[in-house]
Amino acid sequence: MHHPGAFRYNTLAAMGKERVVRAWRFHEFGEIGVYRLEEVPTPKPGPGEVLLRVRYAALNPADRLLIEGRYPGAGQLPLTVGRDGAGMIHEAAAGSRFRVGDAAVVLRSEIGITRQGTLADFVAVPEAVLAPIPAGWSLQEAAAAPLVYLTAWKALVTQGGLKAGETVLVTGASGGVGIAAVQLAKAFGARVIALSRDVSKRARLLALGADAALDDTAPDLAGQIGKASDGTGPDIVIEHLGGPRLAEHMALANMNGRIMVIGLLAGRNVELDLGMVLFKQVRIEGVHVGKYTPAEAQDAWRRVVAVMDAAGARPVIDKIHPMEQVQEAFARLAGGHLGKVLVEVNTQ
Repeated sequence: MHHPGAFRYNTLAAMGKERVVRAWRFHEFGEIGVYRLEEVPTPKPGPGEVLLRVRYAALNPADRLLIEGRYPGAGQLPLTVGRDGAGMIHEAAAGSRFRVGDAAVVLRSEIGITRQGTLADFVAVPEAVLAPIPAGWSLQEAAAAPLVYLTAWKALVTQGGLKAGETVLVTGASGGVGIAAVQLAKAFGARVIALSRDVSKRARLLALGADAALDDTAPDLAGQIGKASDGTGPDIVIEHLGGPRLAEHMALANMNGRIMVIGLLAGRNVELDLGMVLFKQVRIEGVHVGKYTPAEAQDAWRRVVAVMDAAGARPVIDKIHPMEQVQEAFARLAGGHLGKVLVEVNTQ
């Protein structure tokens, strides 16, 4: 698919067949230090695939978990992680909807899990999980968006059934999915309560559209959430923490509340009061973006972009690291960031 005025790059350079390219890989599971920059053969796209020259890759916490052996379903080692990325088409078969030089973004797929990911100069990508860069979006914004915005969309809309005027409580709101949930819920006309321990991040969340930004360690948090929701409590909880915090957030939920579990930062186990589940008719659901089919991901992506464009919103980027500083990028991701941490894989 080619659009006049779309991002292009030097197609003369694309005609050269690089034999050896750079990729971050690990050969055994372990601490992040096992992840190293290496030289590898240029990937060869298979049937129905294109070769993408990566400009920007975005990091996700699950990337590190996979390297450490704490994420299920990893592919054969050595492996390159990186699920999000945007760049230019370097090779495309005859009849492809993309042309060499078109800019494209990777949507949710097995890339970076069971097959080689985007923290590499080149990645072979099935066409079914590629989309053009949205009009008016930068390559950086596009690279930052798919995984977290598709996850937030699935939680809020596909499974959560969000309606205008409802109240959404977003836990872990300063992370990638948290910010996406704040922006999308607000664009849907919801009242948004965001939780973050950091005072400066709470100020940023208010600027991004949250109606209230609260300290989730405050002793009177329940009272503050009640006040911010006019006494009703949240209709949807974007549950990033899990563990005992899930029970606390469920107790705050409105009748017919939906607890959408997207993370387990506070633990995998929780003791629940089933009487409260019964009386309130609360739903607790897991949200796994990997369950989207390619067609469902494409449809959800189009809807995400439309909602973001209508609201005049864009993905929030925390910091962009050079390709050589992926270790530093993971350190940034581990603490202190607000928004997406990106790696500039190629500078042009």
